[in-house]
Amino acid sequence: MKTISLLLLLFSCSFFKQETFHLETAWGKKIPLRLAIEEEVQRKGLSGIPDSQFSTEEGMLFVYNEMAPRRFWMPDTYFDLDIIFLSEDLTIIQIERDVPHHPGKEEPPPIATTKTVMAYHILEMRSNSKVSKELKIGDKFIWRGPSPLPEIALRTHQQK
Repeated sequence: MKTISLLLLLFSCSFFKQETFHLETAWGKKIPLRLAIEEEVQRKGLSGIPDSQFSTEEGMLFVYNEMAPRRFWMPDTYFDLDIIFLSEDLTIIQIERDVPHHPGKEEPPPIATTKTVMAYHILEMRSNSKVSKELKIGDKFIWRGPSPLPEIALRTHQQK
């Protein structure tokens, strides 16, 4: 049984990596996404990603299947981030701007953390993103991808 579950998880992860996903703003700007679905990917986030490998207009979307208290921190990051807390329907609940990057996983200096916010999903974007700076609380994104977001969250999180 464990082997079948592992194979299904591996298949679903590779399947989603082959698809292209975007969030679209109300004014029509598409944000290409990296999805953070699996716990390991969510734990790592953008830690260790060099500055040159994450463009100013892309985002990492942390996909969950429930509303819960969410708090993010910034160990081993190379660029400052805007962290955008979202509802289930992708409406912006809260934005933490210019969360400072951190050179490693050891303190000092202190590793920056966000406030704890009740949210369904989280979007991380570089703090120097023009799109991110235009976002405000209450804005709603449109999901663009070959698979619906609730289906991705449900399929992936059920396989645990």
